[in-house]
Amino acid sequence: MKLAAFILCLLSTIAYGILIIPLIWCVPMTISVYKYYKGDKFLGVGFKVCTLLFVSLIGSIILLCDDTLF
Repeated sequence: MKLAAFILCLLSTIAYGILIIPLIWCVPMTISVYKYYKGDKFLGVGFKVCTLLFVSLIGSIILLCDDTLF
């Protein structure tokens, strides 16, 4: 499920590539989701909610439903 969330965040970041301002939020959040997928980083609920608001609706719902703690 982490891989699906990362792929959806990546697709959203590419789609927002036309607009400069959303990329300020999308690129760092997508990098953090990738680090979470690799197991290097823990994502809190607040970050997942911010991902819901700024990056990807479906990808962040997958992140919120993920039951792993690390």
